Amino acid sequence: MLLALVVMATSCSKDDTVVTTRDDYCYIKSVVLGTVKRKTKTLNTSFQGSTYEMTINLRDNTIENRDSLPYGSLLDRVLATISFDGSTLAYRTKGSDEGWTAYNATDSLDLTKPLELYLTSNDNQSSRTYTLKVNVHKQEGDSLYWKQCEKEVEALNGMTEKKAFTLNDKLFVLGQKGSGTVLAERSSIEAQGSWEETATDLPATADLQTLRQQEDKFYISTTDGKILTSTDAKEWQQVGTTIPAGLTLVEKTERLYYILSEGKLLRSEDATNWEEEPLDAEATLLPATGIRALSVEQANGNSRIVMVGQREGSDNAVVWNKMWNGSEPETGASWIYFPISPDNTSPCPRLNHLNLLSYDGKCIAFGGASVDKSRKALDAAYISQDYGITWRHDGELRMPAELKGTEDCITSTVDKNNFIWIITNAQVWRGRLNRLGFAQQ
Repeated sequence: MLLALVVMATSCSKDDTVVTTRDDYCYIKSVVLGTVKRKTKTLNTSFQGSTYEMTINLRDNTIENRDSLPYGSLLDRVLATISFDGSTLAYRTKGSDEGWTAYNATDSLDLTKPLELYLTSNDNQSSRTYTLKVNVHKQEGDSLYWKQCEKEVEALNGMTEKKAFTLNDKLFVLGQKGSGTVLAERSSIEAQGSWEETATDLPATADLQTLRQQEDKFYISTTDGKILTSTDAKEWQQVGTTIPAGLTLVEKTERLYYILSEGKLLRSEDATNWEEEPLDAEATLLPATGIRALSVEQANGNSRIVMVGQREGSDNAVVWNKMWNGSEPETGASWIYFPISPDNTSPCPRLNHLNLLSYDGKCIAFGGASVDKSRKALDAAYISQDYGITWRHDGELRMPAELKGTEDCITSTVDKNNFIWIITNAQVWRGRLNRLGFAQQ
């Protein structure tokens, strides 16, 4: 304790001999922001600034928040509680020649620019000057802004049944042209890139919408009952055996293949020996067409598969889930059906060209016009935070306005930098929630 007192006392500058009494102290203990108003195009609210910790650096006498305040925070009048050891504390705008103003906890501060804080010790023999700076995000974190990267890509012209994915910092789109399947390759996932078209040996029977990516391998099913695999999406070979009755690849996890065949949900470790998956509802409620799936790792360590598809007679999509944790084998978990209950006013809409993405810890669905014609193509993104039970129209995560009502196959993917890519009508767009691009402190 005595050593700490000596170190603290010598931290202030003096002209004469160091005094180790408490009267010589001059340091700021803490800075806590009070209520901060926030105003954006869609918000007019306030929040407690105390949730954003102000860090005091005693080496260079600076005070600032490492976690920036939200975009739109108004700093012209903010109360700040400054705790210090010393006699008087005064402030002024940093770099100005204006006089010092005595600090009063009941007076609001203008924090739009950095402040100088001048602190005097109790014996008036020592002093210290701090710089106080409050950081605010320059962009609205919960807004997504879109940029059209390419308007008319020749390699995408005339391509149908498109399916996008990323690999090795490049963007790819598989699609059908004429009677063959081609691969359009973009040189980069950055804003600027060039495209080229490459042939593949995928048969005409390949169902491109069943393309699944597991680590550095790809899997796809065909309408004549085969599962194919590839490492580059150009050269493909069969894995396992053919199912003459036909199959649809639902998902490929690290351990298992999941397929739908003859109205049954099956699993296999080798794509040869199949067994039926346990369901908590009738198999007649399984989706029949337009099947999309996501494998999600939850924050609590659980693994989950979200399956969304279509079934005749329903105006809404069909949603199933399978979840397991580290203490439970994947094969022991049952699939759970999410029925459309009367109190659920936000089911997943039944959309043509359905896109299903995992983004910002949520499930996102969007696509073409709804089957019942009540929704236009790309009119909105539907967000599920409960892994498929409810899907709410998100006001911040908007689709590109220029693409609303587009009549073409829509495909999308998410790259490692948290950009969402949308490809339709030979156009290429990308967008990202601003806060997912903020540097982590």
